[in-house]
Amino acid sequence: MNKEMLLIFAHPDDESFALGGTIAKYAEQGVKITLVVATRGEAGKAAGLCKQEELGLFREQELSRAAKVLGITEVIFLDYKDKEVPISPSLEIVEKLVRIIRKVQPQVIITFGADGSSGHRDHRAIHHFTKAAIKLAKEFIEPKWGDPYILPRLCYVQAGWRLADNVLKGLDYIIEIKPWAEKKKRAIEEHKTQLFSQQKFEALDQKIKEDYYSREYFQCDFELSAFPGRGKDIFADMERVGS
Repeated sequence: MNKEMLLIFAHPDDESFALGGTIAKYAEQGVKITLVVATRGEAGKAAGLCKQEELGLFREQELSRAAKVLGITEVIFLDYKDKEVPISPSLEIVEKLVRIIRKVQPQVIITFGADGSSGHRDHRAIHHFTKAAIKLAKEFIEPKWGDPYILPRLCYVQAGWRLADNVLKGLDYIIEIKPWAEKKKRAIEEHKTQLFSQQKFEALDQKIKEDYYSREYFQCDFELSAFPGRGKDIFADMERVGS
């Protein structure tokens, strides 16, 4: 069985900061990984690296390099404006996501949880749009969007360093990423416009930083997953799919 993972996020850099180690791990195992990005992050800070009007293209190029480091197979931009995802045409966004889900037919989709990890409005919006698309993708409607597809597993990446230990222990998937920590670091470094975020992270407690490069955390959506689960492998029990 060919393994497919679909990542759905809001901005270039979300993938590297949030789950770069997990991406690198599964890419190395032969999983085909498709990344969907809602915006090009053009409303962010250029960090003196380019003109503000050039930032979207600059960040697209940063993401291209980071994706290569991590082993991402394909990057798809939805082409919405940074910081405007919640007020973008909702049905249009959902249609685009349904088409992608039906085409890729991933065993696993990963996106932000309802809080968007950092609370960013684009992060929270892409969470809700993704859930809507997953629900619609399995229905026998709009055949021109592709054949109906029931998603085996939906997971929400969690910002472990923001959560208390008792919360972390209750999460469904804890992925050990130490062997891929260097790739995660290299991918983050490719996002040079995010220097402020990198500096902010470096100022954190050493224990937090060690955990950040050792483990990544995920919550499984047991309602929208046909085959929900818990453990140390997000693809565990996927042999049941289609059986």
